[in-house]
Amino acid sequence: MHSDHIYAFIERTITERHLAGDKIQLGKLQTTCGVLMAAAQDAGEPALAKKFQILAARAANLAEKINESGR
Repeated sequence: MHSDHIYAFIERTITERHLAGDKIQLGKLQTTCGVLMAAAQDAGEPALAKKFQILAARAANLAEKINESGR
């Protein structure tokens, strides 16, 4: 398995959890992306770290939208 597969899976899962209104799982996905971002930074892969940082921010933003909508 490659980082592209992991990225695609998490990206898809974020979308699914948002559509389901699942802010708890979005928070867990945000944390997961943060761990993967740190691992990529540690491995000397700043571009990959940035991709996971963006996913983490997306999960956080979508969870906040759910909070604002009162779901």
